[in-house]
Amino acid sequence: MNLIKRNMMLRYKNSLLGYLWSFITPLLYLLIFHFVFSQAFQGMRSYSLYVLSGLILWQFFSNASNQCIQSLIANAGVIKTINVPIVVFPVSTVLTETFNMVLVFVPFFGLMIFFGLQFSIHTLMVIPVLILIGMFSLGLGLILGTLNVYLRDISILWNSINPALFYLTPVAYTLDFVPDSYHPVLKLNPLFHYFKMMRDALYHNQFSDITTMMIAFTCSTVTFLLGVFIFNRLKPGIISNV
Repeated sequence: MNLIKRNMMLRYKNSLLGYLWSFITPLLYLLIFHFVFSQAFQGMRSYSLYVLSGLILWQFFSNASNQCIQSLIANAGVIKTINVPIVVFPVSTVLTETFNMVLVFVPFFGLMIFFGLQFSIHTLMVIPVLILIGMFSLGLGLILGTLNVYLRDISILWNSINPALFYLTPVAYTLDFVPDSYHPVLKLNPLFHYFKMMRDALYHNQFSDITTMMIAFTCSTVTFLLGVFIFNRLKPGIISNV
């Protein structure tokens, strides 16, 4: 908890608006996407909320994975001087982003009420979605963050992949907007299934199909376990290489 508090304080140090920036940032992107795509989706109900829910989830994944990958290198001084379990650094970064996203969802739910979207039992599916994408982000962060200690090109490579992944994820568009021949390609992206579960719960007021939920669960579990395995396997050399 102390690390989470420290991460939050460092992020918003000397900031006038503080954590509000976590909501302002997706709003700014929303304005851009609304300007670009509003005509294409003009018949779509509450398109702005559709995009905003995707931007919030993307912001969590992007920040959590990026911070997690850099967490060991960024805390090299502490790791080398203080006897502390080094796994707390990647874990605390993901927990910080989770706490941050929960705060962002408070005004988002207010907007849902304003635009007339209904709350129901389906809305509770947001909780497992956040847990699953959190596990996926932590697992990915452990894999790439550990490898990044030994090969610093990993973080550079991820910074190149991340923007491309944004456009391969249905953040601002629906699957209907994409030609049918590309649907199988988009569904190879694990993030696709988390976003579908989120939209089904918040926007369509329904549960996702069992296939989507099983794929999301499998991706999260496998990535998390693989991350733990790689981290534990390479942990002995981390202190001397950070």
